[in-house]
Amino acid sequence: MNLKAYRLLLKKACLLLGSLFLSFLLLEIILKKISPQQWIFPVSDWNSQYGVIAYPHKRIINAKPGHFRFIYTTNEHRLRGKWVSPETSGEKVLLLGDSNIFGFGVQDEETIDSRFNVLTGSAPHMINLGNGGWSLPQSVRRYLELGRQYGPSAVFLHMAGNDLEDRVYGICWVTHAKADGSIAVRDIPVMPASGRLRKIFPPDGIAYKTIMTSQVALHLKGILNLHIMPSLTHEISNEIVHPDQVVVHHLRENETRYAALLRAFAEQLQVDEVEFFFVVDEPSFYGSEIVRQEAEALAREHLLKLHFIHDWFVPGQDHPKSLQGHYFGAEACETLAIKFKELFLHNRLKIIQ
Repeated sequence: MNLKAYRLLLKKACLLLGSLFLSFLLLEIILKKISPQQWIFPVSDWNSQYGVIAYPHKRIINAKPGHFRFIYTTNEHRLRGKWVSPETSGEKVLLLGDSNIFGFGVQDEETIDSRFNVLTGSAPHMINLGNGGWSLPQSVRRYLELGRQYGPSAVFLHMAGNDLEDRVYGICWVTHAKADGSIAVRDIPVMPASGRLRKIFPPDGIAYKTIMTSQVALHLKGILNLHIMPSLTHEISNEIVHPDQVVVHHLRENETRYAALLRAFAEQLQVDEVEFFFVVDEPSFYGSEIVRQEAEALAREHLLKLHFIHDWFVPGQDHPKSLQGHYFGAEACETLAIKFKELFLHNRLKIIQ
């Protein structure tokens, strides 16, 4: 190829790339105006100890152009808000759960723990150990590996509707109840494709940010989830589950394991002399008779105190859900902080009497 032909080819390639870039940019602007999708950046990290887990020391932005913008600040230990050392003096209580507890859809100063600490003057001080995408196994491991170091006087654990079934990623049983009632800890043996993707691209890199925040990419992901993921989840939800299997998609198996681990956790907290407040959205337990019966039995045995959020308010009815779509908006978090304070103080008064 002579120099003239090479220059012509290079010019055409540049024109093509330029046209593609301008088309992409135009489509991005149009979608942002007429059909904006929300995005989170950086999306959760992944490790073998917990599965999905927040990145440490980040300002995580969750936004929908023209609608909302939330900032979730994490500390060096991957917890929401400022780090509070276990060596810090004063009484501590722990808050465990998934993204509703972590505080998706509310600002840092609006989370349940932030409002609780304002109401109590940080006496006691509530530590938020929640994380998006977690179920009971991760919460129990978080308590064993970190929460216990605080020497807490109480634990508040929220059970969410998707704690028993995740049709995409499955429930990661990184802790489970052994036959003797003790709790075993184990890692996830295989990293899923989503975890590998997060390891390929640096969380602060341009490529990763483009994939996670581009309106074009978000719409393509929506189409993928709509047309491809349902068939995949249908196939894996009927799998035969081995007793030692860590990642489980089978609903009944998850219910059985959840009930057993809930009992083991309640018994461990009793040994640790920690009051256990188990908070569920509604008495139906999302249709799980296995978990409902076990939770009610534990309440009768005084191993936990069972409370239902719908006895206080119904999200989306009495209090609006977050603009982001999560169950607890700022008003709900404020009400829960007040209720948790009342429960804690009432229980303290009963102990004194």
